[in-house]
Amino acid sequence: MASDYQDDSWKMKAYIVGGIVGAAIGLTTAFMLTQSADENSGPPDFSPTDVLKLGVGVLGLMRGVAALSD
Repeated sequence: MASDYQDDSWKMKAYIVGGIVGAAIGLTTAFMLTQSADENSGPPDFSPTDVLKLGVGVLGLMRGVAALSD
């Protein structure tokens, strides 16, 4: 039973590190976006095409990270 816990402990560490890194990247992105909005005197104007491009890019990044374990 103890070996099962040790085998799965790396998964919990991966979730924690991934969550912290993801939160840090998200907060940094939000900060940069608000700074850009302040410089341009208004909120950003996103088109659906921009959001789609961003989503595809994020999915590609996630796929690349997942491929590291192969």
